Amino acid sequence: MKKNKIIISLIAVLGIVAIFLISQHTNSTIKRELRDFAVEDTASIDRVFMVRKDNQQVTLTRVGDHWMVNDRFVVRNDAIDNLLKTLNRLRVKSPVSTSMLDNAVRMLATRNTKVEVYHKSKLLKTIYVGGPTQDQMGTFMMLEGSSVPFVIHIPGFVGYLSSRFFTEEISWRSTAIFNYNFDDIKSISLDNLEDPKTSFTLVKGGNNQYAISSPSGAGLTGLLDTVAVRYYISKFEKVNLEFFSDSLPQSTRDSLLTAMPYRVFALEDKNGNSRKLTAWRRPGNGKLNDDGLPMKWDDERMWALIDGKQWVVIQYFVFNPLFVGLNYFAVPAN
Repeated sequence: MKKNKIIISLIAVLGIVAIFLISQHTNSTIKRELRDFAVEDTASIDRVFMVRKDNQQVTLTRVGDHWMVNDRFVVRNDAIDNLLKTLNRLRVKSPVSTSMLDNAVRMLATRNTKVEVYHKSKLLKTIYVGGPTQDQMGTFMMLEGSSVPFVIHIPGFVGYLSSRFFTEEISWRSTAIFNYNFDDIKSISLDNLEDPKTSFTLVKGGNNQYAISSPSGAGLTGLLDTVAVRYYISKFEKVNLEFFSDSLPQSTRDSLLTAMPYRVFALEDKNGNSRKLTAWRRPGNGKLNDDGLPMKWDDERMWALIDGKQWVVIQYFVFNPLFVGLNYFAVPAN
């Protein structure tokens, strides 16, 4: 009996060794360039072109310290960072099994996303990204020039990767409205059309010098509080919209443009570049006030127009800290 156990154990060990050697031999027969999906130096990437089978496409281009989508809009930092990290970390999880091969090839032929990666107009790599495996733990991909698909993953990541290679322009666009470093801001104006005496223009000079004025001629109720000024300017480092309103009906746009705005911001940076945001209240969102009556205005969101071009929706939660009045900048009375 003991002798039989030894023989069985030996056979099991030899079987494991055989499987390992066969798998090593199989992998070695696949050329490295047909399974080398990752881009090691993503800092060298300056353009990524992606197109789906339905011809929806997007081009991402590095311009200085930021990226542009279709040469029109600034790209979201989180989105491009995620894409570059994905390209860097792609690893072959396994070749496609014989039972899955037909399905994988069919998927890659009919509903793939073609991803071209460039450096200075030189094509570095072309990857065809398919859908997820049945267990959702890998993604079918294939390199240009190859007829062999692979199951690709990112070690340590649970899930599939095809959703990271999206081609909708609007999904790539940055949601930043104001994204200024403190030292880059020259002036900030805020017009309160409902209460003009609280409107102000804040101008930053050198040596920690600031000047503030009001178009209504109102003055501060005290000395200028430079701490409050500096704190306020720092708030414009990262101010985002909630979503784009490209589908806003023309009738609504025309109506807003003839109505009195709720607030108007105008910022100028040290290079003379400006940004203007005009905000309007939105009709009530169905909520009831404390008296049980429908609210006249939406208390969560506003319509806004950026630089007279882009309609968006913004949140009071984000903008209320910016909607201050002239005397916010006055030293409190003792």
